[in-house]
Amino acid sequence: MEYQFKVVNFRCEATTSDVRRGAHWEIVRVQLEEMLTKYSSSGYELVGQYNFDMEIKAGCYDAIRNLFGKSTSEGVYRIQQLVFRKPR
Repeated sequence: MEYQFKVVNFRCEATTSDVRRGAHWEIVRVQLEEMLTKYSSSGYELVGQYNFDMEIKAGCYDAIRNLFGKSTSEGVYRIQQLVFRKPR
């Protein structure tokens, strides 16, 4: 069987106040359920959640910033992706 895949970034957002109140788990749950519902209503099923490392390299402008001791967003970042599929 052939599948059509959809890969989407999953990034939860909560405040430090939410964490102090212990509400951050509920916020994550709600955000995840909303995303799962959105894609399942379009016929997609969740295959899984995957972590990927993405390396950001400095461009010309960042190299100039480094000369003056300014910070850049260069580095390795871990991103979380949800993978969905549905039959073609």
